[in-house]
Order: sequence, then C-alpha cells, then structure tokens
Amino acid sequence: MQSLYQRVTHQELSIGHEVDLSDDNFLFTTLEAYDGAAFKALYQRYSAAVYGNIIRYVGNEEKAKLILEQTFCEAWRSFPEFDQTKSRIFTWINRLALQIIKQSAS
Repeated sequence: MQSLYQRVTHQELSIGHEVDLSDDNFLFTTLEAYDGAAFKALYQRYSAAVYGNIIRYVGNEEKAKLILEQTFCEAWRSFPEFDQTKSRIFTWINRLALQIIKQSAS
C-alpha cells in the first residue's frame, strides 16, 4: 500500500508532468486544510525529536509525555498562525514546546 506521502507528493500535472513536493511543503499544504492524516504524519515525523528536547529540559518522563501531547495539540490548534516564511515546521513545534515548558514551570 502506498503511503500518504507517496500518494500526495507524486501528482500528475494536467500536462502530464509529475511534480514532487518537498516534505515541509507537503506538510504545510495538507495541514493548512486540517488534514488528520497529515497531522499524524507530522507527529510521526517529529514527535521523537521533540520529545528528546523536552526530556532534556524537564528530566521527567511522565511530565515530558504530557508536554509532548500538549505541544502537538497546540500545533494542531494554532497551525493557521504558523508562517513558513519565518521558520520551519520543526522549529515552530519546538518553540511551542518551550513555551509550554515555561508555562508549566511557573
């Protein structure tokens, strides 16, 4: 079975040429439409790295898991505010995580 990424990124243009979108462009375009499968792909792609950053800050696995969940919920809710001209998706998600870490510490 073809993955969602493969199905969406290799599309035939009306003139018969194939177009290959970059990973971030694919995620941005599909997340902009609040596509649940795209959000799942985003989580699968970045959650381990974001979790690693969170655990370094908080030092507690349970708290880190909670912050990771809150981070991706916030990313889903606030995606319309994401500006791909200012940062990459991964950088933006990490900033959300840091904001949540700071809020939970106060």
